[in-house]
Amino acid sequence: MDITIKDQSRRGLARGIIRHSSIYFLIFLIIVFTTFAIGCIEDEPSQNVSDTPPGDQNSSEPSIDENIEKTLVGHQIVYYDIAGEPRYYNISKKDIRNIEKSESNGEVIWIATVGYGMQWEIHLNSTGESILEEIQLFRT
Repeated sequence: MDITIKDQSRRGLARGIIRHSSIYFLIFLIIVFTTFAIGCIEDEPSQNVSDTPPGDQNSSEPSIDENIEKTLVGHQIVYYDIAGEPRYYNISKKDIRNIEKSESNGEVIWIATVGYGMQWEIHLNSTGESILEEIQLFRT
């Protein structure tokens, strides 16, 4: 007798699900669309958004970041160890940690922070094509 009661309870559950399937389907659709909508919302504007019209954009000119990267990657910095012996540090792409725009003597300059542990601040001109100054940020 217990077996028939369990079978009937399962049948009742199945009938309830079938009877209310449209409600479950509606809940499923709400969850899917809500998830989709949340995934489509961005906190920041897209990288492709620009204030200049498409005709005014010149894609052949490299950006400041590209100029700075081209100038710094492969550049050799000379520093001296505790014994006064010269040591050489070759900058790689992964060594460029930060690039900031700044101003010096009324001119725009770029300051690149380079290296991990041993760090340098490298000042570049407004186009990023020439190194103006190298400042060692550690003591030897």
